Amino acid sequence: MDDTFPRPVRFPGQPEPPREAPEGPRYGLPTIVDEPIDAYGAEAAAAALTERLADVRSSSLRVAHDGLDLLTPPFRAGRDRVDGLRWARSTLVVFGAHGTPSSRLVGRVLAAIRSRDPVTVAIAWRHYPNPVAHPRAAVLALAAEAAAAQGRFWPMTRELLSARHHDPDDLFAAMVRAGLDPARTLDAMRAGTGADRIAADTASALSSGVVFTPALFIDGERYGGELEPEAVYAALGQHARRP
Repeated sequence: MDDTFPRPVRFPGQPEPPREAPEGPRYGLPTIVDEPIDAYGAEAAAAALTERLADVRSSSLRVAHDGLDLLTPPFRAGRDRVDGLRWARSTLVVFGAHGTPSSRLVGRVLAAIRSRDPVTVAIAWRHYPNPVAHPRAAVLALAAEAAAAQGRFWPMTRELLSARHHDPDDLFAAMVRAGLDPARTLDAMRAGTGADRIAADTASALSSGVVFTPALFIDGERYGGELEPEAVYAALGQHARRP
C-alpha cells in the first residue's frame, strides 16, 4: 500500500510512478485523510479555505417590508457569476455548494429555467460551501473558481452539479467536458485561486440570512417555495408581473 502523503495526482491513463523501497516507519501522518481531496492534490488549499470560511462573519441582515430576507449585497452584473444576459429583466441568485445531496436537484432546476427562459432571467451563483457537513465542498468550489480563471465557470458548474463525485475521476471528467486544461486547473486549485470570492460569497450568504444550501433569491428577495422547476419558474413569473 502506498502511504505517501500527500498522494501525487495521476490522471486516468497515466502510468503508475515507480515505487521506492520503504525507508522505515513514518510518523506524523494524519489518522484520517479526506480521500477525495487528498487524491485531487489540492488538500492544502482546501484546508486553508476551510479555516478561512470558519472565520467569516456576516453584516447586518436586511429584511423587506413583507418580512422576506433581502440579498446582501444586491445582485451586481459586473461582479456576480452570471449565466444569461446580464441586463435580463429578472434575476435568480443561488447560494449553493457542490458535492452535496441537493447538488443534482439544483442542477436540474437551473437547467430547466435556462431552457424555458434563456433571455429574461439572469442566473447567478454564489458559493456557500460547508466543509464540515460536506467534506468535498471546499475543493469543488476551488475547482469552479479555477475554471472561472479560464473563462469556463458556468460550463464547469453545470458539470459539477450533474456529477456524482464518487471519486477523483469524476472531477477529471468534469474538467474535460467543460473544455478545461486539467493540469492548469489543478494548478489554479492548489494556488487557492478564487478563495477571496468564495469567502466573500459566504459572507454574503450569512448577511442574507442563509444557513443552509441551496438558497434562492428572486429579484433580491428570498424564495421560500419548493425546489422544483415549475415552482421556481412560477415564482419568477409572479415577480415579473409586479408593478
